[in-house]
Amino acid sequence: MHLVSRTALWCFPLAVALMAGSARAQSKVDNSVATKVYQRAKAAGVEVLVEGHLSGSGWFADKSGLVMTAAHVIEKPGRRLEINSPSLNRLPAKVIAVDLGHDLALLKVELNQREAPALNFAQRMPAPGTEVYCFGAPLYRHGVLLDGKVACESPAFEYYEEHYVETLLFAATIPSGMSGGPWLNSDGEVLGVQSGVMSQGGVPVGIAFVAPLAATQSLFEHRQTAATPTMGAAVEELWQQDGKALGRFPPQTDGLVLSRLQDDGPAARGGLKKDDLIISADGKPVRLIIDVQRAIIAKRPGDSVELGILNPDGAGDHKVTVKLGALETAWPKSMPAATAAVTGNM
Repeated sequence: MHLVSRTALWCFPLAVALMAGSARAQSKVDNSVATKVYQRAKAAGVEVLVEGHLSGSGWFADKSGLVMTAAHVIEKPGRRLEINSPSLNRLPAKVIAVDLGHDLALLKVELNQREAPALNFAQRMPAPGTEVYCFGAPLYRHGVLLDGKVACESPAFEYYEEHYVETLLFAATIPSGMSGGPWLNSDGEVLGVQSGVMSQGGVPVGIAFVAPLAATQSLFEHRQTAATPTMGAAVEELWQQDGKALGRFPPQTDGLVLSRLQDDGPAARGGLKKDDLIISADGKPVRLIIDVQRAIIAKRPGDSVELGILNPDGAGDHKVTVKLGALETAWPKSMPAATAAVTGNM
């Protein structure tokens, strides 16, 4: 026992030293990766100015001057836009196309025969748990790289004040000002665009909302404003409700409670009311927010969706047909052919 004890005591410092050495080696690898990502992001990253105010972040998506950012950074059409680049300085910009259903905007900057240092798109999304990086200008600080991790396999739908946005979920605490900045893999390739954060009582809780890779690539490649259908309503999953609200419906009922309706929006015009319960969409049962949103985004503005509704007054279920509206009616529809460009490597 004594010898075993002495052996164990003697081995312990060695084990700690070996583990420490391994940690130092891993730290060097991680630092090298982060440094490479930072240098790529710093060259291609920009700050977006709206009416002269630093409103968010962005990045060059090709050498000719196409810039990606978040749509909410711009807020609305007709505003004076500029980008600030560490290599190209301050330049006017204009909106080419938007995708409000993914909170994306594509801008064009005239470079006068110069070339921008551009980021490339990743070939695929990494698995949950993979470390990723976001670059931008948080709270008026410049050229900042933050890290996080992919947190979920599937996209989610988040309600942004007036409409739903399809996002990825990354584990990260992201401050204001990073909106529009690129999320990057370990090779410095774009995985998506920073859009928003989950908060509780106004305090971020460590989840970032990210515009997906496929949607970002699609806007860049097609240069056309999206046609995003909307029901003009927000819903909550039934099990989010308190006991009083749950008691209005039969036990083990599944569905989505209408928590907010836009005045004179598609849902309101269709006859839906606050606290109605959606139990089906086009004949298929719905339990999660993603169920009804998938049914909606599979259509185009002007199409209709048939919803099964259970009223809280116990009157039974019935069908309601809602003609879907459009989110992007006030934005430009496409990019002029003369400004089309080819993606380039850094």
